[in-house]
Amino acid sequence: MNQIPQPSTSKEHVLQEKILHSLSSAPGDFSIQCEQLKPVLKEGGKEACTIILNILVQLTFSREEAQKHWFAIVQHARKMQSSLGRPLGLTTAACDYFSTINPSLDNPKLIEFARFEETLKSAHQDFLTGLLSRSAFQDLFEQELSRAKRHKHCTTLIFLDLDTFKKINDDHGHLAGDEALKQVGRILSLGKRKEDVASRFGGDEFVIFFPETKKALGLQVGKKLLEQINALVIHHDGKAIPITCSAGLASFPLDSDSPTGLLECADRALYHAKSQGNHSISLFSEEKRSFTRVELQQNVRIRSLNIQENDLCFTSKNISKAGILISCSYKFDIGTRLELHIPLRNNSATTVTGSVVRVEQFGTDLYDIGLSFLLLDSTATSSEAIADHILQQLS
Repeated sequence: MNQIPQPSTSKEHVLQEKILHSLSSAPGDFSIQCEQLKPVLKEGGKEACTIILNILVQLTFSREEAQKHWFAIVQHARKMQSSLGRPLGLTTAACDYFSTINPSLDNPKLIEFARFEETLKSAHQDFLTGLLSRSAFQDLFEQELSRAKRHKHCTTLIFLDLDTFKKINDDHGHLAGDEALKQVGRILSLGKRKEDVASRFGGDEFVIFFPETKKALGLQVGKKLLEQINALVIHHDGKAIPITCSAGLASFPLDSDSPTGLLECADRALYHAKSQGNHSISLFSEEKRSFTRVELQQNVRIRSLNIQENDLCFTSKNISKAGILISCSYKFDIGTRLELHIPLRNNSATTVTGSVVRVEQFGTDLYDIGLSFLLLDSTATSSEAIADHILQQLS
């Protein structure tokens, strides 16, 4: 298996690292800096010029403009050094050039190369978990799918979500939530294979893709990661807090041939795993649903069990033996418990309770909210019986 390039070895990032190293070799002597930059400029050409100027003065130019300014700055540095009678660095020459010769800076500020390098690293890495940032992941994921199409390889993606993250934050505080995210990030980082790529996608969502990996093998790797996470217990403020997660898996080209499409397929598979009771991984399958969904256009009155607020009225879209989908103008958080009052025939009604397992936004103020039926006590009937009762009353 050929290991795909990581963000730290992508062309632009490699050039940035080489340029930073060259500029740091002798910050106060442009002659040495220019000598160190020669092989980098030969390798990167005009693109290297744009990166050099961005590092020196945080200005962005087209490649042609950057090359022109670069040559002018070198000449300006020679003149300044001759006038001053002592060495000076490229940063000083560039700031003077853009302040006096070709004014582009009103109030120039210097930044240490080490600090710039830290900023560069943070753009590619999630500060809390140490995994890839979402933007870096998406760039790399698009590259991988392009490569997979070219070489006719399979690629598998897993979308992972913590089951009770909101409850952890509510019951134990955000420091406990942060610790949960750190520990999950550590498991993914250490548990994945060397060629796999993991990212914190946002909030308590993570994504992992497995290059040149078919769905069955991706499922094996994914199950091992889920087992480790579902066995995780964090300790905070003297309390032991169990952590569990659910996941959805999809593969290229079997399920989708686009980055966005594959993420959506994995997200839908995650929704299915949540609807089955959490703690598991579900494969995306367009044709094989465990429960058939039945259209259900009803006005539904909703009350949140998590916070005190007035009842809200929305419209249901469909129902299955696992849960119900509603359309509304209010965004509920994943894990929110809702009480639904559903009108039936003959002016009767039924009240059911569900947990939000999916939120999908359409437009500015329109959301699809997927709920998995909850059984609140040992005497409650099964979720299948709840759905059957509603469907029978409406048929």
